[in-house]
Amino acid sequence: MTDACPPSSALSKLDETARAEYWAALALRRSKGLGARSIRRLLGRFGSAFAAVHNVARWNEAGVPVSKGAALESDAWRREARPEWEDSRDLDGSILLWTDPRYPSRLRELPDAPALLYARGDLSLLDNACVAVVGSRACSPDNLRRTHTLARELSACGVTVVSGLARGIDCAAHKAALPEQGRTIAVLGAGLDVVYPPENRDLYQAVGVKGLLLSEFPPGTRPEGSHFPIRNRIISGLALGVVVVEAAPRSGSLITARLALDQNRAVYAVPPPGWPFAFPADTTDASDAKKAADAAADCDGCARLLTEGACPALNAADILTDLLPQLRHLLDHVPAEQAAPPPLEPPLHPHTAAAPRSMSSRRNVPAYAPDSAEGRAVTLLQAHGPLHIDDLLSHLPDHNAGTLSALLLMLELSGAVRRLPGAVYEACPS
Repeated sequence: MTDACPPSSALSKLDETARAEYWAALALRRSKGLGARSIRRLLGRFGSAFAAVHNVARWNEAGVPVSKGAALESDAWRREARPEWEDSRDLDGSILLWTDPRYPSRLRELPDAPALLYARGDLSLLDNACVAVVGSRACSPDNLRRTHTLARELSACGVTVVSGLARGIDCAAHKAALPEQGRTIAVLGAGLDVVYPPENRDLYQAVGVKGLLLSEFPPGTRPEGSHFPIRNRIISGLALGVVVVEAAPRSGSLITARLALDQNRAVYAVPPPGWPFAFPADTTDASDAKKAADAAADCDGCARLLTEGACPALNAADILTDLLPQLRHLLDHVPAEQAAPPPLEPPLHPHTAAAPRSMSSRRNVPAYAPDSAEGRAVTLLQAHGPLHIDDLLSHLPDHNAGTLSALLLMLELSGAVRRLPGAVYEACPS
């Protein structure tokens, strides 16, 4: 497929090999009888959509009946795939294929991971530690404020906030996270070029510039009710954990929480008013139970999640402390090459005498090896005083913005460093 297309379009960014892979991915997606799980098994066994469509006789090796490959011999899938191909010629964005190293590693773990994604914005956010924040569209003012505070704190610590660009909680989470260090990813239940809901057009455009928009749906796809549960698996799949701020007993937010559990992600819930008495485990006093349930009528879903074992999330520190092992794992690939930090003129970003903001109280600070990622960062701050995160990044070249944010977040939680206003960090006294 060598069609001419505008130089900035999604299709134009693919070389010939990638275009062949894209066409093969469309063939699998448009073949009758092949669902997301079957396609994922084929991708896992053969490594690419292109290899899968050229090895139909071996599909049984992936646990997919060879008979399902018969659909590839018809013209039916081509009639459906061709319009999607043509629409991608004019799409402002990028196409992330299974063979693309930028394809999110956490999504690859899913048994129903999409064969491709359409994206617009900063693709580097896919490498960040992510936390999903979801909740009701018709939410209370109090929970809007809680969402704003929680999402802003997470993003200020370098964590990327993922949500669905819906009304209510989603919208508040995106708005609060976007200006901060971690920024935000919006996963759409429509095509990448479709704004929904329409009143979020300004937010949609801002996220497409400073954050990241994602969709697995073909360009031009209109929003439908069945799309949103499908996209929710991507919201939870991108994240280390999912925070439910407000949810009715039967809602899309609870679907996302259930998907997170299936995907072995952490699940958090903002405690509703009166919790833990909303659903008492050891009392038969119906009047007390009803009183508590009435007080939290708009958060029954959160109360139910908490009684089923979800972690209560009162603030960002609760979430980040719980996720500390996963955040540490994100840094495992960073090589330890520098024995000592390079010279630096201190300090490049003078800070005020305002009280430092820390997510944790003082504790026994662990001793880090001087040549470890943690040790090099702490040594740099001890030697040169408070530094802005950009200066740390320029003098720790083994890191990118995502891995450095995760590292600083771990050091802050351990009590080794503290974050000052303006994304400035300093070493804590030993």
